[in-house]
Amino acid sequence: MSDFQQQYALWDEFLAVWPRTRLATMTLDDYSQAGSKNSFTYWIESRLDEMGSIWGGSSFKFGVFSRKDTEDKKSDAKLSYSDTHGWYSSLGASAEEAFTKVRGYVCQVAELAAQGDLAGIEAFDHLGEAFKWKIAFHYQDRQTPVIVDIFKRAPLAVYVGGTASQSMAALQKATLAKRPADLGILEFGRQVWDAWSQKNLAIWKLSHGNPFTEPERQKYRSNSLAVMDRNTNAPGPGAQQKGKQGKDFAEAPVGALFYLCHGNSPQLIGQFTSEAVPCTKGDGWLQRSYRVLKTAQRTDRYTANSKMWSSQGNSTFWQVGAHDLPEFESTLLKPYFATDLAELAALAGEPIDAASLGSGAVPSLAPSAATPAVAISEPVATCVNRIYYGPPGTGKTYTLTRLLKRDYVQSATSISSDEWRSQMIAEKIAALKWWEGAAAALYELGGQAKVPDMAEHPFIQAIVGAKGRTDGIKQTLWGTLQHHTVLESTTVNAKLRLSPAIFDKTADSVWHFAGDWQETCVDLTALIDQLRNGPQDTAAVQRYSFVTFHQSYGYEEFIEGLRPVLTGEAEVGEVAYEIRPGVFKELCRKARQSPDQRFAMVIDEINRGNISKIFGELITLVEADKRDPLDGSAPPAEVTLAYSGEKFSVPANVDIVGTMNTADRSLALLDTALRRRFEFVPLMPDTRAEKDPAHPDSAPLAALVVTTDAGVIDVRLLLQRMNERIEALYDRDHCIGHAYFMGLAAGEDGPARFEVLATTFRHRIMPLLEEYFFEDWRKIRLVLADNQKRDPAIQFIRESVDHEQDLSTLFGNDHGLDSYATKRRYSLQESAFSQPLAYMAIYQATA
Repeated sequence: MSDFQQQYALWDEFLAVWPRTRLATMTLDDYSQAGSKNSFTYWIESRLDEMGSIWGGSSFKFGVFSRKDTEDKKSDAKLSYSDTHGWYSSLGASAEEAFTKVRGYVCQVAELAAQGDLAGIEAFDHLGEAFKWKIAFHYQDRQTPVIVDIFKRAPLAVYVGGTASQSMAALQKATLAKRPADLGILEFGRQVWDAWSQKNLAIWKLSHGNPFTEPERQKYRSNSLAVMDRNTNAPGPGAQQKGKQGKDFAEAPVGALFYLCHGNSPQLIGQFTSEAVPCTKGDGWLQRSYRVLKTAQRTDRYTANSKMWSSQGNSTFWQVGAHDLPEFESTLLKPYFATDLAELAALAGEPIDAASLGSGAVPSLAPSAATPAVAISEPVATCVNRIYYGPPGTGKTYTLTRLLKRDYVQSATSISSDEWRSQMIAEKIAALKWWEGAAAALYELGGQAKVPDMAEHPFIQAIVGAKGRTDGIKQTLWGTLQHHTVLESTTVNAKLRLSPAIFDKTADSVWHFAGDWQETCVDLTALIDQLRNGPQDTAAVQRYSFVTFHQSYGYEEFIEGLRPVLTGEAEVGEVAYEIRPGVFKELCRKARQSPDQRFAMVIDEINRGNISKIFGELITLVEADKRDPLDGSAPPAEVTLAYSGEKFSVPANVDIVGTMNTADRSLALLDTALRRRFEFVPLMPDTRAEKDPAHPDSAPLAALVVTTDAGVIDVRLLLQRMNERIEALYDRDHCIGHAYFMGLAAGEDGPARFEVLATTFRHRIMPLLEEYFFEDWRKIRLVLADNQKRDPAIQFIRESVDHEQDLSTLFGNDHGLDSYATKRRYSLQESAFSQPLAYMAIYQATA
């Protein structure tokens, strides 16, 4: 006999023992008798359990019941007890009186079931829902059933695609409408239950909300880390509630499902792959790694409901109740993740890497070698410390510009609005002063807000993160607002007032703008309006900072230093000093907030600054093996900054790129300071005759000529021959770059181009050669081949022909000077610059 045949037979036996006609005459003992296996309630709850279970819970669900225990219990307005029975007080003063009513209720439900009156059963509210529908199921017409043996709304709602808020009658009707005609009611019920079993998931809601800044949220998400304070309270009063949600987070077994939301915005569905371990966000914080099963297809605000499991619910870690799974599926899973419970169950069933699985037991809170305390991020690539060096005009700046546009500038349209906003906040807002941040948050909140609301605003959180603060935020914010309150305020009595005075508050502590705030905050309001409007098509996110080193540039500008600020009204002119971060420290701050992006510190003319003076104690920290890996582990090396006393290390996602003109200073002078910590990339004059297909910018002077009446000047050969001579007379670091001549290509060939060539030679090349050779005109003549030009008219520099005669003219015949011991005399011949043959003769032998 099959399982279903046995169940049908048991059903028949029940109807034989308890036909509908017997119900009206059954006694209280027939209905409920402790120890009896033939009572009506024992049959309904226990013996017929496999046909729709109502097992468990309080026996009061039967209205009246026979007590097993003999403990003396006091009656009250809700529950009544005798030595032998318990019953709802509303049913009567005695067990017999209560039973009389209950018996009538059971008879009515059985009659409605026999008639197939689902609406009548639904409307009958004198018995509990599960109990009455269980009775109705067994007394319905089995040949034309209208009720399936499932008496919870959630499984039915999932099966028909409805919600658990629908009535049981409506769900039963919709479910039975899907029953195949040739399928028995018990077989169909098993089919419905099996579908529910696949979807009856234990899934939690996890919120990374107010305690996290937006960069933190993105950081944890990008590294698949769920983070939570173990002391997080469950809602509701009572000390026993303290830490309940944190405890649930720690004890949820490996493999448990959750969906992550950022505030009200669903982000992803994940599955825990590790147990909880301490996190460096702070004392008491825990983290768990997870794998992503589904990423949200939309991340707009979830508004369907405010239940504890929803994105709007006031909870951090909360399980979606079985009763709410249908609503969870229809209002969140399907619209936000384009999935359903069945697919999620299938995804969750895929194997998790065995190395990451735990036992599911309560985890130890001590970090282990197998599981690092934090795994926040992994840098995109090994950091780059590079210096492009070469003679002037070899394209160092051009190469650097191309590099920045390619690797460190991102179009705002290529990233999401949330990512753009996060980066804007990290770059623009986090660097604001306290009063500026308060004004920005107040403006963004509509111009009126209390301090707790402002303290939780992302703007203030970004500033807090930038300043490394962990506590006293509200107090600092409160003091800032008071100090910048207008003098005429009647609600603020703080004696110390600072400019600008732009705040005031109401008697109930609601802060608002006052005074000339619009004029003072015009730049701030423009910035907030820009954030509200979102990225524009022409906007770009810039992840680099650019500085030029010089002799006066120092540690204070690059790392941190004291800066004067006005402390009182502007006209009083009181001056104080505050510690402000330098450009490099500020860039490192931004880089830490976006560990999955690369940032660049660009230093032009790096060899012109005093490296030890500028980098100070940080010169060691820029080495690749000393960088902070941003994976949560301690940096290999860090220093205490001289001014602020802060611990500081250089993030691994910060590249340092410099340029150096080798004609300014010998490269050898930088060996001890930078050579070991930087890679050097030479950029030399490019005089190749043919382009390299792999490098479109190669051979920039190929085929560049200047056509004149006297012939064609090959600019590439001209530069090549000059540099060959310079390298022989001086060194390769003092060659002439091809960039000096690239402007020729912009003009039309002919007289106009020749004029540009002549101007370039006279005002750029000649002064450069004079500097290189310290006005050693003899060598300059050699570079220009003037010593080979037989026609003096095309020599750029002429040497005095009769040096002896010149000496006699100057000093007389009896001067006693040796013509070989005195300096030779040279003169610049301006007319040669307008002679085409003067240029051609530099690289051609002349007759």
